[in-house]
Formats: sequence, C-alpha cells, structure tokens
Amino acid sequence: MKINLSPVKYNLGCVNNYIGFLDFKKAAIKKLGMRANTCSFNPGVIIANLTEWKIQNITGRLEHWMELNTQEDLYSKTLAESITTPPLLIVFYKRHSNIDPMWHVRHLGAGNRYSPQFVKAAKLLHWNGHYKPWGRTSSFSDVWDKWFIPDPTGKFHPVRRHAGDN
Repeated sequence: MKINLSPVKYNLGCVNNYIGFLDFKKAAIKKLGMRANTCSFNPGVIIANLTEWKIQNITGRLEHWMELNTQEDLYSKTLAESITTPPLLIVFYKRHSNIDPMWHVRHLGAGNRYSPQFVKAAKLLHWNGHYKPWGRTSSFSDVWDKWFIPDPTGKFHPVRRHAGDN
C-alpha cells in the first residue's frame, strides 16, 4: 500500500490556469519555475493532512507569499479575488492529490449545469463565484435553504436578492 504524504487533496476539474492567478512577469514568480499554463486547482475545498501540514510548515509558507504579495504585488488581477488562492496554488504546485468530484461539486452559482438528481447525490456543494444562495437567487438555493443553520448570534441574516435587482 502506498502512503500519500501530500499535505492536501483537492477536486481537479481544470477551469483556470496559473496565469490567471499569478503575475508571471514578477521575478519572485519566475524564480519558482512554474508553468503559467498549468491547470490550477480550486482550493475552495481541500482535505489537509495536518501532521504533514505542520511538518512542512505550510502555514509559514502561505504567510510568506501573502506578505511578499503586499510588497511586490505578485497576484494577477484577472482571477485573484482574494489573497488566499494564489499562495495556496504556489505552495501546492504539483504537490497535491485529487478527491472524488462528488466531494466538491462546484459552480452552483453559475447557471444550471447539474441536474437536481446529481446535486442530491453530491457530498459537498460549493457555490463559488458571485452568486451565493444567501445573497441572491442562484441555482439550487432551495438545497442551501434546507441545510441552512441560522447564526446563533443573530448577526448574520441572509438577504436574498432576486434576478434583476440592483
């Protein structure tokens, strides 16, 4: 039996390349020797081996890239919506495993790509993108509603905007 010591598993499904997240004109990125056209993974759902995470100082490495970005503006403006995705892509470049796609059904906020039966069979649903079920009308918001647990502090209240609202 082979033991996988990769600190992270993720759902493959190539949608974007690294060039969409990192500025390959920057010296710090060039120095990594990464290929800009490599399929990037979506770190919206990861499974981490915490023992390996600690041994490999993943937190420190991620913080290094986040700090360096504040000084050198390393992230591409195309897809990098947050400060977390690009450093995860750097640290786990070619150092990850795939998870079963049913454990990360993505793009629920971007149209109707899935049948209701498929969504019902999924293990984990991810409304990535701008169309979150708690903020506006999105595909399968009824499924989200079924599992929604109200904020016990009462501070978070979903406000669902409907299509066409500004």
